[in-house]
Amino acid sequence: MDTRKVNIIFTTDIHGNYFPFDFRHDRWGKGSMQRVHAYVAQQVKRLGGATILIDGGDMLQGEPTSYYYNFVNRGERHKVADMCNFVGYDIGVVGNHDIETGHDVFDRFVDDCTFPILGANAVDEETGEPYFEPYTILVRSGIRIAVIGFTTPAVPHWIPRRVWSGIRFEDIRESAERWVKFVREHEHPDFVVGLFHSGMDEGIVTPEYRENAVRETVSQVEGFDLVLYGHDHSSNMEEVEAPDGRSVMCINPGSYAHSVAEVRLKFSLDAEGHVQKYDMDAQLRYIGTIHNSHAVEFRRHFKRDYADVQAYASRHIGHFLAGIDITDAYFGSSAYIDFIQTLQLSVSHADLSLAAPLFFNASIDEGDVKVSDLFNLYRFEDKLYTLRLTGREIKNYLEMSYANWTNQMRSADDNLLLLSPMKSNPERMGFTNFIFNFDSMAGLRYTVDVRKPTGEKVCIESMADGSPFDFNRGYSVAMTAYRANGGGELLTKGAGLTKEEIDRRILDITPRDIRHYMMEYIEHQGNVRPQALHHWRFVPEDWVKAAEERERKLLFGKKK
Repeated sequence: MDTRKVNIIFTTDIHGNYFPFDFRHDRWGKGSMQRVHAYVAQQVKRLGGATILIDGGDMLQGEPTSYYYNFVNRGERHKVADMCNFVGYDIGVVGNHDIETGHDVFDRFVDDCTFPILGANAVDEETGEPYFEPYTILVRSGIRIAVIGFTTPAVPHWIPRRVWSGIRFEDIRESAERWVKFVREHEHPDFVVGLFHSGMDEGIVTPEYRENAVRETVSQVEGFDLVLYGHDHSSNMEEVEAPDGRSVMCINPGSYAHSVAEVRLKFSLDAEGHVQKYDMDAQLRYIGTIHNSHAVEFRRHFKRDYADVQAYASRHIGHFLAGIDITDAYFGSSAYIDFIQTLQLSVSHADLSLAAPLFFNASIDEGDVKVSDLFNLYRFEDKLYTLRLTGREIKNYLEMSYANWTNQMRSADDNLLLLSPMKSNPERMGFTNFIFNFDSMAGLRYTVDVRKPTGEKVCIESMADGSPFDFNRGYSVAMTAYRANGGGELLTKGAGLTKEEIDRRILDITPRDIRHYMMEYIEHQGNVRPQALHHWRFVPEDWVKAAEERERKLLFGKKK
């Protein structure tokens, strides 16, 4: 019996990590597209058969590199597409953070890639057909391989409609039922790969869609032989039982190209050349520090581009007269959050402002501030929205935020924060819920009584200037695009608004992202002294102080 070999190498959620240098922290980093190139070129030489290189989305956002190529240095061609072409990607799928960059960016990237970017469930509203290619067929070593791509349908829950105008997002399972059947019947592949920018499970679930739909789809849709997935940044290899009883390997190498997934396939063919069976060996490979002649080749080819990003990231824009530490934000009013709040109030001229931590643990020291520092301060390319909310809606919104954030303390020995072992490292403690949903408010004076149960923690005293707060009055509130589009469900489940009502409440949207306005603000001010506004506080303060001392050490290995 004839045998044929095909090798699949898979990356996902690279998030701007193109060079093995951490521009945010000014030091050498792990992984990168450069090291993907080094590993793939090495394996092509080592392994027999053909090699297919696939990416799982979220290529265009996350670091100074991606921001620079998306919005600062917009050349005739998208530089990231040139890098992907150089490395030799065969297939990609669009991620939610790719779409977040806007049509001007992601359409250009897709056009400049010499390989297809898939997205079967992202549908063109005019034509009713997929906006991106739904699938592609590759013939390698004589084997006909179909790859069908899907992206998380939660995009409208996070990203403003104007960014993805003309597209609607279908439920992944429903789309997969249609497209797997179509591909099996019309293309007659020997092997079908599902390429998902969607996590295994959990995440946002609504009557219309499931954010992380791998388990649901594979267990209910027959016809996948292998699933490659990303989006949730959780490295994982797991077999999921399909409707016909077969076990389908589902594999996610994690984010930032620290590791890749490698799947080695050996097909057995009969005398007529028909595939009778296949054997699969799937592994996760750490490539975080690989260096060889192929890495040098990539570095030389993009040497000028690397220098351009380095010059941009290291540009001096101002001076901080005091340092800021993100960890302060978990325990009360902080210079970190309130710097963002002050900026948002200044730009929007709103009555109130909402903001949350965007990194688990980062800081900016007193001294000169560079462009790269702002990527530690602010993680995403969110525009600033201003919405009209009533006083009662604001109270309910804050109650949900602090319910996600804080425990109900019954003594000074209890935890202040909701903590649980980290999924990625169960030996370490982390937060039970996502930190980017821990919103606090500026412009309002209030306390959060951590002895009280969910829904009764927040006591609003007055506006920051001492004027009365009215539960029945409307207030203008500045917040991120993510939040204003329902992200974190604080406006929906918390404030009780429908998505349609949220859209009607929008008063203003800034033309540029919040980080851009930060840069302008710091450059204009020159010397900036970030400081806590102290508009809110946890009570009772003696309990909170004792808990903070314990939990700082537990979470970060240090005391204040």
